[in-house]
Amino acid sequence: MTMNVERGLASAKQKCHDTGVRFTEKREALLKLLLSASTPLSAYELVDVYNKTNEHSIQAMSVYRILDLFVEMDLVHKLSSSNKYVTCAHLTCDHHHHEQFFLVCKSCGTSREISMSSPLITQIEKSAKEAGFTLLQSQFELNGLCGECQNKSA
Repeated sequence: MTMNVERGLASAKQKCHDTGVRFTEKREALLKLLLSASTPLSAYELVDVYNKTNEHSIQAMSVYRILDLFVEMDLVHKLSSSNKYVTCAHLTCDHHHHEQFFLVCKSCGTSREISMSSPLITQIEKSAKEAGFTLLQSQFELNGLCGECQNKSA
């Protein structure tokens, strides 16, 4: 499910303004593509769609730089398992979300960002600490089948 594109763009624009980051036309166009997508997109998929729908082309390195900025600003998340990007489900929220949990369909590639309870997060951090680890990034990807793909295989 994609969030309202205009609300997402307005929120991202405000977050960029608040942090002194320019929200250029290319950044806006790429974020709009991600907000409109039904599945996560790779940088090269973004390049292809952008170049087909815009007068001026964009290079892959520029897309990667923009995506890195978006990740740093918590506007988008990078799914490590597929090397694809998805907009933050909390883009229009006023508060920061530290942990990210994603359900990723192994059949169609859709993803959904979900919340986990505080006791579970605390337990994960405690287990990591007991193992001698300090978590630097707490993003989890849980692979499975979405309801639609389950129904197709039934």
